[in-house]
Amino acid sequence: MARELFAARDAGGGEQQQTVILARALGHACFRDGALRAHGLGIAFTDVEFAEFSIG
Repeated sequence: MARELFAARDAGGGEQQQTVILARALGHACFRDGALRAHGLGIAFTDVEFAEFSIG
């Protein structure tokens, strides 16, 4: 996810493109359990003002 986000940013991708990438990655990691469940689930972020993530 991070690699794709940074690549989009570095290529001049806009906020909308980066939001789509983030929503897809979080949906895969959090809701689809690495493709083991919720196969038809769609994830979309709307009106996001701030998001902070940490590794820990």
